[in-house]
Amino acid sequence: MNKKTLIAVGAAVVFAGAIICWLIFGGTVKVPAGKGVTATVNSTMKNTTLTRESEGKKLWEFTVGEADTDKDRNKVILKGITGKVYRKDGSSINVVADRGIIVANKNDFTLEGKVKFTDSNGAELTTDKINYKQDQETITATGHVLMTKDDYRASADLATTTTSLENVKLKGHAKVEKGGK
Repeated sequence: MNKKTLIAVGAAVVFAGAIICWLIFGGTVKVPAGKGVTATVNSTMKNTTLTRESEGKKLWEFTVGEADTDKDRNKVILKGITGKVYRKDGSSINVVADRGIIVANKNDFTLEGKVKFTDSNGAELTTDKINYKQDQETITATGHVLMTKDDYRASADLATTTTSLENVKLKGHAKVEKGGK
């Protein structure tokens, strides 16, 4: 091989290595609202950020330890989630969860494990599982639900509320306390 060919092969190897490192160790994926992504192959991305936008506004953004695309079910399975859900009024909710599922062609998602939503006013919701509906900004929390807001503390087996954590409907072992009493 001549020197030019050897340099070209070396550059191609370095470029391919950089692409492989990006795929394995991180990257950012933007998913358009409502249209989603139709998976054509199963794949895994590590340490990446998934963002859903509509009309130039972020709906949600998750940084995940791992995202597995399941082409057969058209879902993305997430592990190690931290991020934000953006409300229509411009405020946001911080999100932490062990794992979750996003249906690729919807704006909704499910989070499970140690799930924690904290809004910008300090209200907090912790639970085992949350189903989030983007179009209505509603949250359905199930399993060991605990909500704190201002001087109130509520617990139940199931809670349905908006992202503002107001107008809460509690079911199953429901209890509301004010001032810790």
